[in-house]
Amino acid sequence: MTDQDDTETSRRSTDDQKSLQSISRSVEVIELEEPPAGVLLVLPAAEPLVQAELQTQVHDTPVSLTAGETSPLTKSLDSNEVNMRPEDNICCRYAIGSKLGQGGFGAVYEGTRLADGKKVAVKFVKKTKHTQCISIPDHPKPLPKEVALTILANKGPAMDIIKLLDWQDQQDFYIMVLERFSDSMDVSCFVESNGGSIEEKFARFIMWGATLAADECCRRGVYHGDIKLENLLIDFDKLEVKLIDFGCGDLLTESAYSRFCGTMMYCPPEYRMKGEFHAKPATVWTLGILLFRMLCGHFPDTFDLYRINMNTWYKPGLTEDCCHLICSLLQQKPERRPDLERIVNHTWFYKTMCG
Repeated sequence: MTDQDDTETSRRSTDDQKSLQSISRSVEVIELEEPPAGVLLVLPAAEPLVQAELQTQVHDTPVSLTAGETSPLTKSLDSNEVNMRPEDNICCRYAIGSKLGQGGFGAVYEGTRLADGKKVAVKFVKKTKHTQCISIPDHPKPLPKEVALTILANKGPAMDIIKLLDWQDQQDFYIMVLERFSDSMDVSCFVESNGGSIEEKFARFIMWGATLAADECCRRGVYHGDIKLENLLIDFDKLEVKLIDFGCGDLLTESAYSRFCGTMMYCPPEYRMKGEFHAKPATVWTLGILLFRMLCGHFPDTFDLYRINMNTWYKPGLTEDCCHLICSLLQQKPERRPDLERIVNHTWFYKTMCG
């Protein structure tokens, strides 16, 4: 066993593994992977769950996905708008299947790599006049920003960020081939399947992966910009949380950003007040909103945020350490929020959870 394998194993406790694997189901979604140097990577053991309790964690209602639609990627092989020989088209290397999901400018399909039968997710993104291209090291030509940021985030080990396996830039769209898991679910579906909120022990596992992923992105010069329930996947086979979708991201800068491209419910207060924000404190705020939403079943309102800012907020049933972490992350003033490494080392991650 390699040192990397030892590290991966140490991050997951046996109890956590049994808990989450018992509630998994085969829902094929998409994306993520990696861990930062210098940060504690040992996930402390969570309280074992009772089997009867686990059976109620996920309802039998399947995740709503539009299936069976023919992929436009297959059609593009004979299209005049694709300026390349058919045999050079990336789609010739993959069998494209049913649609997994769709957004404003593209869609994701299940796929299989013909060379070895590996399951993948194929993301098709339509180019618009607003599509940006940026330059990154080791690539002579500018790349579509989402592609470039995903490549940067994948530098080095990538256990908590989706892995980009292949991609191609075409005339009117670009295609990304991403890893796909046979037994996975996005956190939004997981939370909704549990009635809109989840227990601390599950939120703790998800928050750990999300924080590591955010830190990994920043260490590689990437600001994800849209960390939320829908952009986190739980891979039940390996018991990992994966961050996906860099479409709202940007290169990380020390200077302030004057444009927020993420989801408004996760928007930091400094942007609403001053029209600008810095990447790292904004990321910490986003993680706070994520944790609050998972545990409380709703986004914080004005009174919640007032009490949080005064460090008097609590929710019955949550541990003191959990409430403390939420209050730390959602401070109105950016300078009062902890940095990402301090979050990973917070006491909440290293105490056995109670019921």
